[in-house]
Amino acid sequence: MNPSNAVLAARLLTESNPVWAWAIAVTAVGLLVAALMVLVQDTGKPGRRAAIWGVVIFMIPIIGPAFYLIWETVRYHREHGRPEKGMVEKYAPEEVAQRREEARREEARRDEDRRGSRRGDDADAAAD
Repeated sequence: MNPSNAVLAARLLTESNPVWAWAIAVTAVGLLVAALMVLVQDTGKPGRRAAIWGVVIFMIPIIGPAFYLIWETVRYHREHGRPEKGMVEKYAPEEVAQRREEARREEARRDEDRRGSRRGDDADAAAD
């Protein structure tokens, strides 16, 4: 009279709403939507290649979209390299302020030198 483990497992899966089932469903839908958005926005893919990726994304529920997103991320980084960090990301805030001030002073010196050389040219022309 004791039901087998398989029957008990099937009854638990069909009669209750386990949280993990909802989590898997939300993950699957989220990955599907994200992968389709990336696929549609990529205009550089030929039609056949995009169709094959579309089939992979739809037919293999979680693994297909995840694999496509990873594949596209690796391809993008291989083609475009890593973005260069700005000064704020490379240096401490004090160093950033100091470097900006030094750059401003250097630019002011260059401007002054340009103005001075123009004045000298005008004085030489007037003397001739």
